[in-house]
Parts: sequence; C-alpha cells; structure tokens
Amino acid sequence: MAKDYDLIIIDGPARTSQATLEIAKRADLIIQPTGASRLDLVPAVKEFHALTKTGIPRKKLLFVLNRTATSAEALASRAYLKEAGYHCCPVMLYEKASYRQVQNEGKSISEVNYKGLRKQVKELVKSLLGYL
Repeated sequence: MAKDYDLIIIDGPARTSQATLEIAKRADLIIQPTGASRLDLVPAVKEFHALTKTGIPRKKLLFVLNRTATSAEALASRAYLKEAGYHCCPVMLYEKASYRQVQNEGKSISEVNYKGLRKQVKELVKSLLGYL
C-alpha cells in the first residue's frame, strides 16, 4: 500500500511489540510525542532504546515535546533527550487548554481558534516534514 502514497501516518501503541518493530523497519521516520516530565521522558527513551537494540537507526527516531509549560522546561527536556542520544524536534507545543478543547470537539489541534496556536502547529508540521 505504501507505494500508492507519499505520506502515511500510523498512530501506534506506546510500547515495543512485534507490530511496532515491523512498522519501524519500514518507516522513514518514527515520531514519539512526549511530555517534559521524567515520568514521560524516561519510558519514552526506554522505547527508543528498545528500537535501537533491534537495529533501528537513531536518525529515524525523533522526539516531539508537547504539553510543555515553559521554554526552560523544554530546554531541560531537550538536554535529557540529547544526553540519551536522540534527536528532538526544535518546535514544541505548549500546554494549552485550547488544544484539548478542540480535540474534545473531534477536531485536529490545527483547527484551534487562536491564530498564534495554529501558527505553532503549522511550524511543528513544517519542521517534521523538513526532518524527513
């Protein structure tokens, strides 16, 4: 099916399984969203470690910070991920109730009512496509 599309997005489980490994082997990029707390970061890094142990190249693995409260928090999270040996998208999403609300309505976060938040989402997508 992949030959018929330029881009396929698969929202997979947050754990390494045989299916996850099969997807990872064929994927050009594996994006893992993560929060900035150690409760989010530690298991996220463990999952990427599990993928690299199976031979998935680190260059195919990318973290995206979301639900981040401050730029200082993002800086500390990026340092942690870098120390773990992984890349992190330079664009992140702040913790905003507006993102949750629009998702509660069944919409994408790119459909949020606030221009500044929509711009942030567009910058994130642009950055991800650039990473490809």
